[in-house]
Amino acid sequence: MQVYISVKNFGKISSARVNVSNFTVFVGNNNSGKTQLMELIYAVIKHVSALTPDIDIPRIKDVDAFRMGKEEIRYLNELVNEHLAEHIHEIIDETFNASVPIEEITVEFLDIDVEYEMYFLTDRTIEYLMSRNMIDQESLPRMIINNKQSYRALVLKNGSQMPEKNNFFNGFPINVAKGIEIGNVLGDIMGGDSPVSSNVLFLPASRMGLMLLYKHYFGNASQGADEMIRNKNQNSKGIPKPVLDFLSFLLKYSYTERIAKDNEELIEFIFNYLIDGTISEKGDATVYMPNDQKKEIPVFVASSMVNEVVPVVKALTDSDKIDFIFYDEVETSMHPLKQIEMVKLLNRLNNKGTRLLVSTHSDTMATKINNLLLLSQGDYDFERIKKTLEKNEIQIEKEDLLVSENIHVYQFVNEEQGKSVVEELEFRKAPCTGYDFSLFNDSMMNLFEEAKVAMGIEDED
Repeated sequence: MQVYISVKNFGKISSARVNVSNFTVFVGNNNSGKTQLMELIYAVIKHVSALTPDIDIPRIKDVDAFRMGKEEIRYLNELVNEHLAEHIHEIIDETFNASVPIEEITVEFLDIDVEYEMYFLTDRTIEYLMSRNMIDQESLPRMIINNKQSYRALVLKNGSQMPEKNNFFNGFPINVAKGIEIGNVLGDIMGGDSPVSSNVLFLPASRMGLMLLYKHYFGNASQGADEMIRNKNQNSKGIPKPVLDFLSFLLKYSYTERIAKDNEELIEFIFNYLIDGTISEKGDATVYMPNDQKKEIPVFVASSMVNEVVPVVKALTDSDKIDFIFYDEVETSMHPLKQIEMVKLLNRLNNKGTRLLVSTHSDTMATKINNLLLLSQGDYDFERIKKTLEKNEIQIEKEDLLVSENIHVYQFVNEEQGKSVVEELEFRKAPCTGYDFSLFNDSMMNLFEEAKVAMGIEDED
């Protein structure tokens, strides 16, 4: 299923329609609205994922079970847009702590290819599931806490079980429980983890400075993290909510060995190819050990590039499993060679199931994204390609190629009268050129023409 978020006359953006289903890339001029649109999309995903719409969905037989197919998901889409039309200015105020003009925002669920089933494990539902061999005696104890006191919800997506989230006390109305699970389905579609979307992380462009100052910002160490965050949410003025959420993430971060183990290969890639060292947690401090030294140093005295990558390592080791990352100006403080490795990391993250929305001003990153996508989608003998590239000292592994073709690239172009337009770039397979990053191409041609003049080279008439 494809999910689009569209805006009309938002800030300086005339219009935009952005696919947020899997991997989205923003490129473009400074002051063209990329960050502001990223922040709004982030806020809308979190807001919509927290909704618990009260809709009628078909009951399965005469048990406490329900089904959501295409028709119900389309109706859910309509309700979401009605809600956004009514509440968009509240969302804007909460997100930006400022009045930002907007005419319209809508969400589209297209190419619906999923069906959800939700089973509330009351006695009659359990009997129904067992009669159809959907659960067996061996798995039954794991699915029932204490059916005299509470019942669980089993939700299937295209027949596969989704992570369990809710237990309901006996006597809790099935219809109310159904609304909560519909909210979880909506969160699954949008990418948020209902109701708080702790799985969605916004990495703002000013990451290093925020990491240095976040403890001073929250201040009162005698308060618990939740209380400090609550106070700042109530009293913060002028700080966009996505940035405040990032500060809150840093404050509440909790290293979890189980999550770190699951992301071990990604973390090792970061250590070996991006920061040339290791990052670890020592009490309340984050420390860095370069490969060529045997002494740990506080991360704030390490290079700015190391500091820029620390939040990614934290996202891969936090107790809240992060699987949707908004990454603004992803190339910040990175040498072009490290930018190339960062593109490989983004592909590996996406291959492992992390949704991404990233922005970049870097022609190096844009070109590497394009090259790896051409290799990913082309009919090539990978080992032959790898050997050819190695002759030019270019390293590539199969894991660096993007598994999904569901990637969308958008170019932001400034126009007259302070407006900008957002256009989706076409990926050209024939001829096999990929994306035409016209803004980067123009700057490279300008430098080329300037160099010719500087070297005294004149074009022939």
